[in-house]
Amino acid sequence: MRARRRAWVRDYAKNEWRNLKKTGKAWKVERFIALIGVGCPSQKNIFPARAAETIKPIIDGGSDARLWDDDDSQHRHSTVYIQLPTPAPANHYRLSVLIIPVPESMPKYQITSRLASNIDQHWRNNPNPPAWHDGYSVSFTISDKQWITSNYTDSDLIARQNGERKSATWGRGGSFGIRERVRAQLIELAFQQWKRQAYRPYERFAIIAGIAYPYGVKTADPDNAAETVNTILHSGTRIGAWPDVNSQHCRGVAFVRLPNLMTGNHMVRLFVFPVPENFQMAQSIAESSIDAWGEHDRRMR
Repeated sequence: MRARRRAWVRDYAKNEWRNLKKTGKAWKVERFIALIGVGCPSQKNIFPARAAETIKPIIDGGSDARLWDDDDSQHRHSTVYIQLPTPAPANHYRLSVLIIPVPESMPKYQITSRLASNIDQHWRNNPNPPAWHDGYSVSFTISDKQWITSNYTDSDLIARQNGERKSATWGRGGSFGIRERVRAQLIELAFQQWKRQAYRPYERFAIIAGIAYPYGVKTADPDNAAETVNTILHSGTRIGAWPDVNSQHCRGVAFVRLPNLMTGNHMVRLFVFPVPENFQMAQSIAESSIDAWGEHDRRMR
């Protein structure tokens, strides 16, 4: 069922991308940010990064339409999730995908430094910045047994519990419930690692989730790890790092790849930035990309 649903979404998205391409509303890009807006059927605040499982086949549909050579981290530099300001129709969710090209040569766009600089500019225009408005980072080391991605079926998770890399089965019935059990282990692991680190309880914030893979991993899509990252963020609520991770407090989550580790573990490093009340993640990403292209053009002259 999961595979069939993803295949349907991919076909639907491929046709949408191709129609946009034919009408000149979409074109090929080399290196880009995918800004994802999520609207739910009600006005309540949601956690937009939960849509990552649906976004994956939509981005794959863009690859099928040849809008980018690949959707790995060399091309899709970052995927950013925000909540749309208006609700979707009843019994539906609305997803908007904004593709923002960023420089691929020097100075190469890096979302962490660019977003931090842009947020700092917003605070300079604010009369009451917090004492610690430069943000902080916390890191979480996760073994293969607790690592969850959208590419792993339940039977894959079972295989990893047994020390195997991949399972030959697909969704075997005996695997039902394994995702919940692994997630429960991850919640406790993240909670213990939260307790050993310093954090600041911001009321409103934006997050960049840096994903580091084990030694030897070449191509990877960082937002495939959204399920793992979302679990860590909810553990942050439990520890008191923030009131909640819904969009009232968390104004956006961006995924980006970090250099590989020299071990067999995975790592999630959260860069947490406090933001002003009127801060808009989409505006900040757009401004930072425009600034990057300005610098790029000046250096090319």
